[in-house]
Amino acid sequence: MKNFLHHLFLPHESNNRRARAIHPMGLSVIIGLYTLVQIGLGWVSRTYPHVLGYASNIAPEEIVRLTNIERKSQGLSEVRLDTKLSAAAAQKAADMIARDYWAHVSTVGTQPWYFVNNSGYAYKYAGENLARDFADPDTVVKAWMNSPTHRENLLSSRYQDVGVAVIDGKLGGRETTLVVQFFGTKLNATGSILSVKAAEEAGPSATRNWNPVLNRFDIAKSLSIMLLVVFSVILAIDVIWISHRKIHRWTSKSLAHLAFIVALLIAVVTVSKGVIL
Repeated sequence: MKNFLHHLFLPHESNNRRARAIHPMGLSVIIGLYTLVQIGLGWVSRTYPHVLGYASNIAPEEIVRLTNIERKSQGLSEVRLDTKLSAAAAQKAADMIARDYWAHVSTVGTQPWYFVNNSGYAYKYAGENLARDFADPDTVVKAWMNSPTHRENLLSSRYQDVGVAVIDGKLGGRETTLVVQFFGTKLNATGSILSVKAAEEAGPSATRNWNPVLNRFDIAKSLSIMLLVVFSVILAIDVIWISHRKIHRWTSKSLAHLAFIVALLIAVVTVSKGVIL
């Protein structure tokens, strides 16, 4: 086993002074195995979603808590979790899944405020933030805070209530997790003028009431990071070894190695990266 690991990861006479893992054949095997693992993760998450879920636990209460932390940091009052607004958010998310669209306004022209009214919440002010494909509540709220229009909703002093829904389903044939956040202030006795604000940047479903045992995002990201670290260490050892021994090679595969590292970096950066609207 020791000789095999030496042959696989360290320059040696048995591998022509280049670790077998970074030979063209070794790279091909690694890429093939990595692809098979990704395909396998996708199959398991679709077949056994309770075991390997698409997203980690994004609890609506945690979205509310993080929202209020941002509001308090700006000297604003907290928003209260409202069951009617949460019901409206769940209806909107279910409608997006059912009609297969990703927008504030549905494919049949339904405005977000239809769902707010339909839930029985009579409002003076209302606002909507949307997010999809995020792995945890912290990155959702940070993404909203980094967007001027979403930040305006999240930090508006006009809002007193909030409702949040997290729903799993398919959009465009792709597994996804939707987060819908509705802000509101109830209509007072004087019947104040209506104001609404939706952030404007660019199968059946139900609110998730279970948490997957494992998180597909975390596994994919951890695997990419592990490969990146191992591959970088092997290359570093290779460079130091060759420089120390003053070994000259006729050919070099540095471009292929660089491309592989870039691909892993992209995988690490983009996995769990969601979209807001």
